[in-house]
Amino acid sequence: MGRKERNPIKRIEQATRASKRKYTSSLQDLARESIPGEWITEIIEYPATVPVGAEFELLQDVLASSDNVFYKPRRRREYRVDSSNLKKWQLYAENYIDWVGYSQTNGLSHHIQDFDILFDDKENNNE
Repeated sequence: MGRKERNPIKRIEQATRASKRKYTSSLQDLARESIPGEWITEIIEYPATVPVGAEFELLQDVLASSDNVFYKPRRRREYRVDSSNLKKWQLYAENYIDWVGYSQTNGLSHHIQDFDILFDDKENNNE
């Protein structure tokens, strides 16, 4: 029995379809990646602490000795920052288009041409 002849046109069509599937799925992944994460900042305020003992006595001496000195206790603030939801590109750029431009300029990714279709500013501007 002889070897089965393969149709080269059919093989090219199958390869083209496979590359289109791969291309569209990568575009979908990249479009999902462009959605920014959230930077969560929580500020907790605590009441001012009153000095005790020798500190309080020294404070009273200073306040009594001059007229232009005032004591205004301030609340203590604690900042809790959660950056676990941020995407990698948000650490380097303000928006996704800037990140793509940065990557193109520095040759960091060979997949950049995929982004050009999604974020092409020439199509959006009527100049």
